Amino acid sequence: MKRAAHQPVTEALTIYEGIYCKAYTVPDAGTLLPQHAHRYGHVTAVTHGAVRVWQDGRLLGDFRAPSLISIPAHTMHSFLTLEAGTGLLCIHNADHADPDGEPPVAEEHQLVMEE
Repeated sequence: MKRAAHQPVTEALTIYEGIYCKAYTVPDAGTLLPQHAHRYGHVTAVTHGAVRVWQDGRLLGDFRAPSLISIPAHTMHSFLTLEAGTGLLCIHNADHADPDGEPPVAEEHQLVMEE
């Protein structure tokens, strides 16, 4: 698999009143965001565009903006963008954040890229 020419772009990041929100845009359709799992459940909002979502290797379905996707704790999840310019907003409880302020990742898979 080749690395996507245009990587996701973080548009905004804030922690306010115990809520961590990270908004980002994925420029290209067909971009796979690799599997990972968080130690705590969270919500991902599709703000524009559309994604196909898998949880623990099972197809959850296609979600078109505006949509909210509940991701349980320790659930491996991945997203495939179905439209160019898809926007996602990850929403976590900031009280569970790692010392660097980021949501704790329980498990992460890396994609093997072609040369």
